Amino acid sequence: TLLQSLPNEPSTDIPPLRAGVIDGDTPHAQRDAIATDCQIILTNPDTIHAALLPSWKRPSYKQLLARIDTVVIDEAHVYDGTFGAHVAMVLSRLKRVCRVVSSSNSIRTADNAGNSPRNAKPLFIACSATITHPEQQFRLLCPVKANEKVCVIEKDGSPSSPKHYFVWNPPILDLNGNCTGSVFLPKKIKSTDNNCLANNTANDNISVIHIPRNSSKRKRNSALELQEDESISIMQYNQQLNRRRHAADETALLFARAIVANTRCIAFCRTRSLVEWVYERTITALKSCPESSHLASRIESYRGGYSAQARRSIEERLFKGDLIGVVGTNALELGVDVGGIDLTLHCGYPGSKSSLLQQSGRAGRGRGVPSCSVTICFSSPSEQFLWRTPNSLLRRGVDVPPSLP
Repeated sequence: TLLQSLPNEPSTDIPPLRAGVIDGDTPHAQRDAIATDCQIILTNPDTIHAALLPSWKRPSYKQLLARIDTVVIDEAHVYDGTFGAHVAMVLSRLKRVCRVVSSSNSIRTADNAGNSPRNAKPLFIACSATITHPEQQFRLLCPVKANEKVCVIEKDGSPSSPKHYFVWNPPILDLNGNCTGSVFLPKKIKSTDNNCLANNTANDNISVIHIPRNSSKRKRNSALELQEDESISIMQYNQQLNRRRHAADETALLFARAIVANTRCIAFCRTRSLVEWVYERTITALKSCPESSHLASRIESYRGGYSAQARRSIEERLFKGDLIGVVGTNALELGVDVGGIDLTLHCGYPGSKSSLLQQSGRAGRGRGVPSCSVTICFSSPSEQFLWRTPNSLLRRGVDVPPSLP
């Protein structure tokens, strides 16, 4: 990585720099050496709250906190709501502890090179590409006084290429669960068409399932007091015609087609169960054809709950290009700079424009080649609205200033 390539030997031009990671996966036996010897520490708010600050009197941690010059908060847009309020309190406590340890007589000494003691007030830097109100969000999150100046850099210098956004609606299923090949709902049958239903001859020649009055399905809908069996058949027929292929199944089919076409792709799902669902259906689709069965080993699922070793292995294979596609949660949304991704699939709307831009930003980074983002809709009214009005996908919406409880 870039941090690992930093010079760790003294030279005339560049001082030695070492980077280390202190998080939940870091062995406790290695933390003291990392805190003492490294100039760049990668960590997270949970580790700061649960490990560093409670043990701030530990010699290695005390020395680390006294040397802090700059605190960089990456992906600052995720720290909102209750979570953002908690992180804001952690950062305020971090600033207070840094001030205390820096004012200690045993710590405020010149370093080996004869330089002056470090500044007791760390500089806070927040990074994000999708914050609507950057200065307001920064002041809420970081311990900055009202009279302190905040510099906002809004020029986008990230590597990007043209990107195309699509909204994809799964097709309608018939009464037997087969694809009709159409995304438009057929016309509903009215009660005057009982003769057509009685003869099992609908407009599209699909047979109608007759439900007896005393069946279990009838009992589940006991609130609907229908008088005739024909009326129940009409209701069931119209409900069945409203069924679409599940968004996870549709995502798996599109994902499999992308893999067969050798298009590097990341499929995002909201939950862990959806990740496994899409992954297993994609494996089944690839293995169903002899020509594509060998590609099943070139896709992986990525979600929380995996061991650190398993996650690192998947990330390494993805960075090296050994994997054509990955199915993951929003764990792949943040802090992942993967080159060569051409397509992102989104199983359902991610929930916000910010998340959509973060996920779609994993594709088309720095190569100048256009990339695509496809949002596959569920059958919910809100996502069907997105399909009917695709221009609303990237609209700004209601301009609400950020707030923390």
